[in-house]
Amino acid sequence: MDRWNILEDLASRNAFPVETIPYCLNNPERSAAIFLPLLGKAASGRALEATEEKSLYLGIHLLAALRISAAFSPLLDLATKQPQLLFQILGEVGIATTLPRILMCLADGRDDALWQVVKRHELDFLIRDACLRAWTYEALNDRISAVAVTQALRAYLDEDDAPEPDDPIWSGWLIAIADLGHSELAPIAVRAIETGRILAEDGGRAENDVAGFKTALQETISATDLSAWLERRGYVPFGKGERDWGDCFLNAPQPPHVL
Repeated sequence: MDRWNILEDLASRNAFPVETIPYCLNNPERSAAIFLPLLGKAASGRALEATEEKSLYLGIHLLAALRISAAFSPLLDLATKQPQLLFQILGEVGIATTLPRILMCLADGRDDALWQVVKRHELDFLIRDACLRAWTYEALNDRISAVAVTQALRAYLDEDDAPEPDDPIWSGWLIAIADLGHSELAPIAVRAIETGRILAEDGGRAENDVAGFKTALQETISATDLSAWLERRGYVPFGKGERDWGDCFLNAPQPPHVL
């Protein structure tokens, strides 16, 4: 297929690119040759043509599904240096739902880079939370030691430049502790909720927050089917789910009348 035809097919929102997606998945080197330069161009702040920008929505998902690891660094650069452009390309729904799973595909062994983004408190919560979810996935796959995980999560609360009490990232922090089954951090987390150190935006819902956290932690500890638990909790790299591509297309941020 011609490069420009591929870009036009993936940029269109009129119909699912039923031939182009399989073609790209079956030709990983060609897909990488097309979309890695576009991703790098976006990450560096250079202007994209309208068709290039619209095609990059599915293009980024293709790079993830194909496990093109070279996409990790420019994607993180795009998220941290050009966050508004990332929102234009993926949309708020995409960043909230599939960006974590995209990063799960690409971040193998690069947990430190993810954690550094989590600590960038000036970034939009959705970007930080996506990196925190992917970091948790790394830990669940034993690519981070349990000691290092505990130290990082504890320090996140104790550091002088820790997020403000009303920062929504604290919900993600609690989820990480619960999903990793770190019961030794539970008393610290509960105390932080009860004293208003975290989740301050919830306004008097501390009791419910504590109960929800404890329930999630217990579900992790008592889980017997790891595969089912991972799927239920959303720790499935993009491209593994049966409905991933259809849902991805439906969640595209561009309106259907474009082009």
